[in-house]
Amino acid sequence: MFELNRSLLNRACWIFTCAIMCLLTLPVLIKQGMFNDAVLYTSVSLNLSKGIGSFWFPYFDEWNIININSFHEQPPLAFGIQSLFFKLLGNSIYVERVYTFLCMISTAMLIHKIWNLVVKNKAEYQGMSYLAVFLWITIPVCFWSYANNMHENTMGVCTALSVFFSLYALQHSSFKILLFTLSALCIAAAFLCKGFPGLFPIGIPFLYWLCLRKMSFRECILYSLNIVCVLFVIGIFLYFYPPSNESLSIYLFKRAFQRISDSPSVDSRFFIVGRLLSELIPAIIITALIFGIAYIKRVFNKQIYVNQQALFFLCIGLSGSLPLMLTKVQNGFYFVAALPYFGIGFAFMIAPFVNHYYHRISGKSIKLFFSVSVCFLLCVLIFSFLQKGKYSRDKEMLQDLEIIAKALPAGTRLSTSPSNYEKWVLNGYMVRLHNLSMGDILLEQKERTYFIDDKSSGYKTPDYYQLMDLPLQQFKLYKKLTR
Repeated sequence: MFELNRSLLNRACWIFTCAIMCLLTLPVLIKQGMFNDAVLYTSVSLNLSKGIGSFWFPYFDEWNIININSFHEQPPLAFGIQSLFFKLLGNSIYVERVYTFLCMISTAMLIHKIWNLVVKNKAEYQGMSYLAVFLWITIPVCFWSYANNMHENTMGVCTALSVFFSLYALQHSSFKILLFTLSALCIAAAFLCKGFPGLFPIGIPFLYWLCLRKMSFRECILYSLNIVCVLFVIGIFLYFYPPSNESLSIYLFKRAFQRISDSPSVDSRFFIVGRLLSELIPAIIITALIFGIAYIKRVFNKQIYVNQQALFFLCIGLSGSLPLMLTKVQNGFYFVAALPYFGIGFAFMIAPFVNHYYHRISGKSIKLFFSVSVCFLLCVLIFSFLQKGKYSRDKEMLQDLEIIAKALPAGTRLSTSPSNYEKWVLNGYMVRLHNLSMGDILLEQKERTYFIDDKSSGYKTPDYYQLMDLPLQQFKLYKKLTR
C-alpha cells in the first residue's frame, strides 16, 4: 500500500512541478514581445529558413547590423536548428515560442534521466527527480531564459546530453568509447551554439574522480583524453573545411575576442559570483528551510552517498559558471546551461529529509494533493492562453510597427536617424515580424523613400521628407517628396 501511495505522491509532485514550469514561462511566451537578443537571433533563424544566407554565413538582413557581410554574433548551430522549425511550422510568432518551450521540456527530461541514472541502485530516491527540476526551474534567470528565445536554451540541451552520456559511460563497463564520443559530439554542438561556455562538460570525468572516487586517476585521464581527442578531430575538420574556418574565424576574432578586449560589460571579474549567488537564493532558501525543519524534528541522518552526489553536481554547476570570471564580458544568463546541476545538487541535499516524510503522509492527503495539482495545472494553462494578444514588453513599439507595416510594401528598407538605428530590438522586430528593415541615413548616404524616427530623438528630418498621417505613439514616419 505504501508503494502505491508513494507512486501517486511522486506523480502528484511531478504534475505540480510541471504547473510551476508552465506558470513561470507560458504566460510570457503567449504574449507578444521578447528580449532584444532573442528577437535578433530569431530573425536570423527565420531568414535562414527562407534561404537568405547559409548555415555558416547567416544573415540578419541584406545589410546586417554590423560591418560584416553576414551575422556572426553567435556560432551558427542554434540558428540552423531553429530554422528547421520555421520551415516546418511557418513564420508565426509562436514558432520560436514552441521552440524555446521544447528546449525547456527537453532539459527537464534530461535532468530526470540523469537523476534516475545516478539513483538506479537507491530505491528510496527513485521517482524524486521532480525535486531537481523544481529547484532548477525556480531559479529566476533560468525561467527568464526559457521565457525568451536565448541561445543558452539550445546549448543547455547539448550540455545536458553530454553530461548524461559521460555519466552513463562512467557507470557502465561497456561501450565507454562510444558514449564518451557521443558526449564529445554534444560538447562540440554546445560550442557551435554559444561558444566557450558550452565546453564545461569536458571536466565530468575529473569531477567524478575528485568527488566520488569510484575510479582511478589513470581512468580519469584516459576518459578525459577520449573526449579531448574527439573534440580535436572535430576541430581539425572545422579548420580545414573552408566555410566553417571562415565563419568561426569571424566569430572568434572579429566578435568574441575583440569584444573581450574592447567591450567589457562589468567592472569586476567577480560580478558573476555575486550574480550566481543571487540567482540561487530560492534554492538556498528551500534547502535551508528543509534543513531547519529536519533539525527541529531531529531527523538528521548521515547520508554519505547523497552528500557525495550533491557535491559532484554542485561542482559541475560551478565548472559551468566560474570560468566566466576569466573575462569581464559577463551576464547572468551566460550560466543558464550550468543551472540544472545546481538543481540536482540541492535536490540531493534535501532528498533524504523529503523521503523521511513520505512515510508520514496519509493516502487521503496524497489523493487530495494529486487532485489539487491537476486543478492547478489546468488553471495555469487556461490563464496562460488568456494572455494571447497581450504584450509582455515593447507594447507601443509593436503596435506602431503593426500600423507602419500596413502602410508600406513588404520588403521596404527605411532610412532612420543614427540613434534610432542603434535600437537593435526595433531592428529585430521589423525583420522578424514585418519583413522590413532600416539603415542609418548618414552611413548609407542614400535617399530612401521612407524615413522613420523616434518622436523623442531630436534629429532634424531632411526637408525632402513629409510626415505621414498615421496614429503612431512612439515613432514618426515620413515619405520622400516627389520632385
